[in-house]
Amino acid sequence: MILKRGYGLDYLFDFHSGKIKEGLGIGCNLDDYLRFKKGQFVMINGLDNVGKTLFILFYFLCLAQRHNLKFTIWSGENRPGQQKRDLIQMLTGVKFRAIPESEIVKFVDTIDNNFKFISNANLYSHSELLTIFKKSKSDACLIDPFTGINHDRKVGQFERNYLFCNDIREHCNKTGQTIYVNSHPQTEAARRVYPLEHELSGHIQAPKKSDTEGGQVFANRCDDFLTIHRLVSHKEKWTETQVHVRKIKDQETGGKVTFHDEPVIFDFNMGLGFVSDKNPMDGLRANCGSQLTEVVKKQKVKVNYYDTEKEEEFK
Repeated sequence: MILKRGYGLDYLFDFHSGKIKEGLGIGCNLDDYLRFKKGQFVMINGLDNVGKTLFILFYFLCLAQRHNLKFTIWSGENRPGQQKRDLIQMLTGVKFRAIPESEIVKFVDTIDNNFKFISNANLYSHSELLTIFKKSKSDACLIDPFTGINHDRKVGQFERNYLFCNDIREHCNKTGQTIYVNSHPQTEAARRVYPLEHELSGHIQAPKKSDTEGGQVFANRCDDFLTIHRLVSHKEKWTETQVHVRKIKDQETGGKVTFHDEPVIFDFNMGLGFVSDKNPMDGLRANCGSQLTEVVKKQKVKVNYYDTEKEEEFK
């Protein structure tokens, strides 16, 4: 269908007058590079065991608490109970086992106000997931990981990947939902280490857009592209999560690409919510009540977030 002559004037006038606002941020330096926007297709890649899913959940939690956004999560590799545990820890700033049992139901209810979880007991095709997403009426949805989807094996991989991306793109355009797709890189990316002369010699480099399993098609078709990385075997930097912003299609509404090898750095903070130049959850935990004040005081949480002991592994 050819659009009528003059189509788009409303948007142009709204943008010119400032009615088209910047996307939503989470209250830290990541906002300079990444903003939440409606109807976007966002790709994420990263190696195994770097904490991709945990960071994505934290990002969603910040958006939920700050802007009351609603999310639907399909994660084929993580149980909903485990994800709720992680979200509650990051929401309260308290280790889960230190939370009084009498308070758990309340915090689950708080999480359920903004998060819906799809059972991973069954395999879904991407079309089935998109149908569920549409019915959820959430602001944004997560497919985690792309390789966990029940793909049509009768179609070649190249064609299958383009079909997936085109369907995601169409869904975003029609529903206004933002879809995040988490993916692993190709095997070669896991072999690419820093050279001998580099200060990080021997450690695995962050994957590029084109390293995504399935190739460049995902970078071609998405609006925004992120790489989440961590130097898992570095004895000082293992707690630092790197967020490389590889692509921002619409920079006029906020966001830009991070410079080469200059990602936004977040510290793990003992699993109690990631911290960069600021703690994005500061001021957002007050509605959890004051009954945890004494529990928080007794926790051995360091004032310097970047001096975190290796007390538990990433997921």
